[in-house]
Amino acid sequence: MSTRSHERQSFREHLLELRTRLLFTLVFLALTTIIGYFIHDHILNVLIHPLDQPIYYSSPAGGFDFVLKLSFLFGFLASIPVATFQALRFVEPVLPHFSPRYLALMFLSSCLLLVAGMAFAYLVSLPAALYFLGSFTSEGVQALISAGEYFSFVTRYLLGFGLLFQLPLVMLILNSVQPIPTRKLMSYQRWVILVSFVIAAFLTPTPDLFNQLLMAVPLMLLYQVTVGLLWIVNRKASSTA
Repeated sequence: MSTRSHERQSFREHLLELRTRLLFTLVFLALTTIIGYFIHDHILNVLIHPLDQPIYYSSPAGGFDFVLKLSFLFGFLASIPVATFQALRFVEPVLPHFSPRYLALMFLSSCLLLVAGMAFAYLVSLPAALYFLGSFTSEGVQALISAGEYFSFVTRYLLGFGLLFQLPLVMLILNSVQPIPTRKLMSYQRWVILVSFVIAAFLTPTPDLFNQLLMAVPLMLLYQVTVGLLWIVNRKASSTA
């Protein structure tokens, strides 16, 4: 058990701790954004690889603006594990049976889920969406894709899947604070399906059912895996109580 969990902190001390952790995360974000600026060519090659064609900007400052967006995207993605770690350290006192090993496990799980979500988006969902949209071109209608629109398109997929894949970890953390009955979660199946398709329709700009299934089905499977994990954790906790 962490010694900090035994200490009573005033509201002002909590605010100071929160400010310190936020400042640390922001400084790390700034540093990784600067690093992203120096390697923006490599980042660009990775992002446009699924598109397999050049992208364009239509204003004098368009190129500079796009490079800044690429740099910030790299910094933001690199800062997510740091922000997760700082958040876990901040809520450490309210987590029962907390240990450094438990913190490290949650941190590692968050990073792996983030990478898994973005990898699924980059390797499966994004190419499928681009293929569907590209099928509407013809000899008389050719795509002239702007850098800004393509950047928004790609980041919605990558960040959307990366954050959605955090669902199992979030549910496990909530369950550690207050055990969640798995039977109650299983009774929400219809709502899970509905919400999964609503989220898919919001995050996928393509209207076809196939691309929405590419996001909705992983969400539903993640929910089932989460319920199974909670059942195992709660059963183990009740047997040792």
